[in-house]
Amino acid sequence: MAGNFDINRLIGLMPPHEGAGEAGDWAAVEQAWGFRFPRDYTEFITRYGQGEIDRSLAVFAPDELMPAGAPQPGMRGMTEEARWLFEEGGEPTEEVRSAGQIVAWGGSCTADVLGWLTVGDDPDAWPVLVLSRDGGAARVFAAGMVEFLHGLVSGGISPSPVGAVVAWGERPPRFVHWRDE
Repeated sequence: MAGNFDINRLIGLMPPHEGAGEAGDWAAVEQAWGFRFPRDYTEFITRYGQGEIDRSLAVFAPDELMPAGAPQPGMRGMTEEARWLFEEGGEPTEEVRSAGQIVAWGGSCTADVLGWLTVGDDPDAWPVLVLSRDGGAARVFAAGMVEFLHGLVSGGISPSPVGAVVAWGERPPRFVHWRDE
């Protein structure tokens, strides 16, 4: 399953700082979105929250968990943007057939969108996709969000599927919660 990666491996590489994380009613969030979120994602948001990794990669929490004054666009806005990008310049593939399959959870400083391909009944098995701002086919990774982030910031995914030019794998990555940016 895509979402079974141990978050402690990511924490060992990139510890969340004191006061990071978002709290809230996940049942209400999931009711608002109409699906259950992958467990690795909910654990990431609970421990890290919304923020940036090395000022190059943003991770979004569901808007329903965010207080007034939080940075925008939020997860809903990014999902709408990702779906629009796919409709305007994306290339349907056997895996990614329609914009409605995409839910965005992150983005890069070069405007790549990171999200899930919401296929199947098990959100923990949803693969990660990267959608380039420049269009073309989305790249799909058979990994959950936390496993994908670990591979990206450790240098284990090479070449990087996002346009951000960061020396990931050469120095410890740093996550900064949105309140501390």
